[in-house]
Amino acid sequence: MKIGNVIRKYRKEAGLTQEEMANRLGVTTPAVNKWENGISNPDIELLAPIARLLHISLDTLMSFHEDLTPSEIGEIIGQMDKMLETEGFDTVYEWACGKIKEYPNCNMLIWQIAVMLDANRLIGGCDEPEKYDRQIYSWYEIALGDDNEQIRRHAADSLFGFYLRIKNYAKAEEYLQYFNDHDPMKQIYQGRLYKEHGKTDEACEAFENVLLSSYQTLNFAFSFMTTLAIEENDTEHARFLAEKMGALAALFEMGKYHECSAMLDVVFAEKNREATYQVVEQLLKNVDSLCDFQKSKLFEHMKFKDSDSSFIQGLKEKLKDGFREESYEYMRGHEGWEKLLG
Repeated sequence: MKIGNVIRKYRKEAGLTQEEMANRLGVTTPAVNKWENGISNPDIELLAPIARLLHISLDTLMSFHEDLTPSEIGEIIGQMDKMLETEGFDTVYEWACGKIKEYPNCNMLIWQIAVMLDANRLIGGCDEPEKYDRQIYSWYEIALGDDNEQIRRHAADSLFGFYLRIKNYAKAEEYLQYFNDHDPMKQIYQGRLYKEHGKTDEACEAFENVLLSSYQTLNFAFSFMTTLAIEENDTEHARFLAEKMGALAALFEMGKYHECSAMLDVVFAEKNREATYQVVEQLLKNVDSLCDFQKSKLFEHMKFKDSDSSFIQGLKEKLKDGFREESYEYMRGHEGWEKLLG
């Protein structure tokens, strides 16, 4: 935070207008306005009087305590954690308020302190947890205004939980805008709101969308890892990954075709004639299972287009054409292979 922003923040907290501040410092109102808008900075001899007038330290005025390293934040949170085990909640709360005043511009620290106090009061750390609602909420809101997307996301997550807990669902939903549309947590939280509104089908559909999307993401990751292993000539590891890929497809009830297809690249890389035949035989046999996941109870609330039998048959023929290409020359003369491809 620049010095002008610090001056504006603490001038307002002190209840002073720009004109009142200017009069007390012996400068013009436009000068104060220029400081706060970053057009100019106060002269060095004015820094101490400004800090005294605003009841802050020079360190705070100059933003020396703006940024803390992750390690420094970790040390403060670790100290706070130990205090929560030995000191009363009120004592730790006052200590935490002091830390936030010491580092008023470190939003990651502010958010972590708020989370620690929020969690501790909810598990019986204090007798009147509700009396801290306003302050903890305000700390989350401070973090929500940070320039860092990760910190904003953390704060939005906390605020969503905060309002969900007190059953202010309309307010909770406002914070979903801070989540990327591709973030699965956004759909999960939307599902939770549907549940609270008694919209069970919509809630299930939201959760099922997350499941299907998660499978696709994991499947892509395994696929690329398998390819990398093959490129490194580590077919043993590639086979291990392909087996995991098949197990993943089985877990998510994607259908036999998906369970078998993962191994094709491995047996092809090995030029293993018998294994290639067995894998391809299973693929052609189970082409019609490509859309079996649409019938699974895992995804029963999702809406899918009806499978086109002509498309499935066409795909089967395209697969056969692909297996007849020159790259599968090593399979020529294999009796079962020739019969399989007709």
